[in-house]
Amino acid sequence: MNEALVQNVALLGYLPSLLLITVALLAAVNLLRSVDLTFQLGRLIGIGSFLLLLGIGMVVLTSGPMVSPIIGSGEIGLQIRFDALSVLLSWLVILLGTLLIQFSRNYLDGDPRQKVFFLRLYLTISAVLLMILAGNLWQLVLAWIGTSLALHELLVFYPERPRAIRAARKKFIVARVGDLCLIVAAILLSQDFGTTDIGAIRDAAINALASGNILNGAATAAILIAIAASLKSAMFPFHGWLLEVMETPTPVSALLHAGLLNAGIFLVVRFGEVVFLSTPALIFLIVIGGFTAIFASSSMITQSSVKVSLAYSSAAHMAFMLMLCGFGAHTVAIMHLIAHSCYKAHAFLSSGSIIEYVRNTGVQRLDKVPHPLALLANIALATAIFLAVATAMGIDLTKRPAETAMVTIFMIAVAYLIVKGNTGRAPLYVISRTTAMAILVTVAFFVLEVLAEALLGRAVAVYPTLNPPVLIMVWVAVAVFAIVVVLSAYLPALVNRPAWRTFYVHLKNGFYANTLFDRLLDTLRLAR
Repeated sequence: MNEALVQNVALLGYLPSLLLITVALLAAVNLLRSVDLTFQLGRLIGIGSFLLLLGIGMVVLTSGPMVSPIIGSGEIGLQIRFDALSVLLSWLVILLGTLLIQFSRNYLDGDPRQKVFFLRLYLTISAVLLMILAGNLWQLVLAWIGTSLALHELLVFYPERPRAIRAARKKFIVARVGDLCLIVAAILLSQDFGTTDIGAIRDAAINALASGNILNGAATAAILIAIAASLKSAMFPFHGWLLEVMETPTPVSALLHAGLLNAGIFLVVRFGEVVFLSTPALIFLIVIGGFTAIFASSSMITQSSVKVSLAYSSAAHMAFMLMLCGFGAHTVAIMHLIAHSCYKAHAFLSSGSIIEYVRNTGVQRLDKVPHPLALLANIALATAIFLAVATAMGIDLTKRPAETAMVTIFMIAVAYLIVKGNTGRAPLYVISRTTAMAILVTVAFFVLEVLAEALLGRAVAVYPTLNPPVLIMVWVAVAVFAIVVVLSAYLPALVNRPAWRTFYVHLKNGFYANTLFDRLLDTLRLAR
């Protein structure tokens, strides 16, 4: 394709954001007085933008990446980059954004400030698109900060709710620390590699990794990127604000959990080659991601509030994806990101009906303790299923140690599914249905992994050669997940013990990390 044509097509990436920002500004100055017209224009732009990005994406997936010229001076300016990663995520963002626009029309119907909500929502969606499509360091940094500021305005939409305001301010403080980390990382990368073009930085990082000539600035930037990502995605111990923003409108919760929390994972994947330059960065992602995943998923089951439980669930998913990034499994992390976004948007938008659903269907009680031999038999069955499916699909699970570890964790999860389905005197149809579901989940996992690698191609870095410290941490993470799953299987035998009851109280309160953070902010008078 002609280079000038490619650059002009890439410039169309600005169109969705520009149109949404224009509608928001017109609504802000009252040139759009009608709430319905503001909504109709936003929905129309969302649908048209999805079709536009769909067409551009098809060209990118068949012909290769497209990068627009820099709009600015020298290396400083705005630039759009279309590759497989930005295409898939832009589809996800504009699709979910359009659905949230439609949902918000009915959810906030009659609210006197509905138009204000729409313009803030449009600005947030615009900032997220500009961040995902950024081809230049400075556009990415500005859009990264812009998404946080726009989200803050949505979180404080109800100023008369003091708990929502306090939670938003806590999130604001954490986000500014993350912003500072990313700004410093961008400066270090531009100095070390002599460019602000993201594609050129990734290529230079690949060459540095291959030659072993790793610059200190780039290695430090990798650590700062990992820290910025963990703060953005609500990792322990700075996850508390995520649990407290539930007084915002439900569409905001859906946007936050299905979209903006993913920014941390996107950042690590986008600069995957840079992160591979730093062993401490990879270990940090594995440790903070693995611990938060186990902590948040365990705390989730102790909560009585549906939305707080979903918040812990989101933190656990974000953490697991960051841990996968530490493994180098970026394609699987993106696959997980897309699936989680769709699931969590639906979960929040339908959270109001969950109580009625439980009343009508009941809750399954998994209170049977498996026999040790039955546990071993079910683990062996899960292993056999994974090996059989992998062999049938021609996948070598031993080729890359990090991939082997990742598959082992998923295999442990499937084994837990089988154990819970087959424990006790389960009828034959329940056992057969559980086994069939385990096979289906395994097939879907491998199919999606192969599909993700085929679609994303060279747009993301995958599976570096891990040095011994990182490899040890990878297998420590696998061992910890295995221990937690075994303890979960035997949990019914522990629930009446005093030690477990004490631990349950501490776990329900998140080990008081959020309380300690509150006290620190109160002492410094930062959250008032």
